[in-house]
Amino acid sequence: MNGVKKVGEIVKGQPVYIVQESNSVLDAARYMTEYQVGAVPVLSEGQLTGIFSERDLMTRVIAQGLDPALTSVGEVMTRNVAILDQDTTCQDALAQMKQLHVRHMPVMAGKRIIGCVSIRDLQKPEEEED
Repeated sequence: MNGVKKVGEIVKGQPVYIVQESNSVLDAARYMTEYQVGAVPVLSEGQLTGIFSERDLMTRVIAQGLDPALTSVGEVMTRNVAILDQDTTCQDALAQMKQLHVRHMPVMAGKRIIGCVSIRDLQKPEEEED
């Protein structure tokens, strides 16, 4: 099947935006705003431990009345994060995101994070170069 795009191709060459569990929510929100990303994978000691999204910020910080400057990302991130292998097709990734009701998923090459794709990335029209 020609032209089957993989998620690894989408993130290739793009910066990897991540935060640490120990970062404050305020710092994470500023970082996400600066780079215009809706979610960031969260690491602790170099290992993926979760994902922090705009939804986490709204439901687990703002709506709960927590102080973003005093709350760590690790306290409010989504744990048990679903991941994509770099060789997952974009079509399969989109189906997984819809099934899991998530809008962002980290992309892994083995145990190494190589990026994060959004549902928007996967829904973009194909720019095929035949």
